[in-house]
Amino acid sequence: MNNSVNIKKTVADLLKNTSPRNKDIISRRFGLKTGQKETLESIGASYGITRERVRQIEELTLSQLSQVAASHPDVKNYVVLARDILNEHGGVIKERDLFKSFSGGEGDNINNSSLVFLLTLSNELVRSPENDDFNSFWAVNHATLASFVNTTNSLIKVLEKTARVVSSSDFTFLAQKHDVPSFSTSGKPLSEADINLIMVVSKNLGSNIFNEVGLASWSEIKPKGVRDKAFLVLKKSTKPQHFSSIASLINASGFNNKKANVQTVHNELIKDNRFILVGRGMYALSEWGYRAGTVKDVLVDILKNSNKPLAKAALMAKVKDARMVKENTILLNLQDSKTFTKNPDGTYNLKK
Repeated sequence: MNNSVNIKKTVADLLKNTSPRNKDIISRRFGLKTGQKETLESIGASYGITRERVRQIEELTLSQLSQVAASHPDVKNYVVLARDILNEHGGVIKERDLFKSFSGGEGDNINNSSLVFLLTLSNELVRSPENDDFNSFWAVNHATLASFVNTTNSLIKVLEKTARVVSSSDFTFLAQKHDVPSFSTSGKPLSEADINLIMVVSKNLGSNIFNEVGLASWSEIKPKGVRDKAFLVLKKSTKPQHFSSIASLINASGFNNKKANVQTVHNELIKDNRFILVGRGMYALSEWGYRAGTVKDVLVDILKNSNKPLAKAALMAKVKDARMVKENTILLNLQDSKTFTKNPDGTYNLKK
């Protein structure tokens, strides 16, 4: 069956006995002429009637056409074809992917709009229109749709509880560990393929350029600016980097076509307490344990938190854990007799 040619004939056959105005309204609402759907308001304006009147005409006409479609063999063929595609995907598919399987293209065109029209008339398969939480998708029945939504919400709760991004493989493991139910009509346990489908359909889940999974609202999944991008690439590098290197990492990571300016990166990192300046132009993440402030500030903080005087070697090690600094710089700061006292045994404490 040539889907592209035959479906237009099927639609034309269904609409042949419909009044010109009603036929035009249905065609424009579903995009049967151009592939582009029109709103109730725009159609109403062209006829000088209210949007509510357009809605009433649409509802009445669809009800009449559904009766005709119920006995139309070609409509049944398209429903069977769509159901087969759905079952191959576990009973649920993103609308754009259904289009691609049907016509070879996922965009808005007459063939894809015609398929939606015929499936709407048959009412055997269930469409979930796009909303704040999901992209448009289809399910084989209402129970599978409800199960799909439930599984998606369960995955979101797992991530909320974990409170961090995870790798794709870890996400599958976490889902299975938390006994997240499967929506699949196959009856098999939740699989990586099921999760990948949910990731495509759900707007609340997402993955970043490093193939890590998390909530779409998290900056590590959808970085909103230079700071978020810097945090992501620096975390991935696992070690302090000069701000110029961070800018290069951002530009090489493929976030978007907008290049990060080196000086802009430096200026933004200074303003964000997620980053610690640990050396000349070198930045680390505060979550790595690095401390803000001058070397003297770090020394004071270390000695304040120590319940005993510390030897020079111990102080050196602790400061280097917190800052990227030369030993001579640490020694110079320890010579500040107004702040530090050197004991006869060579240990240091704060001056009282």
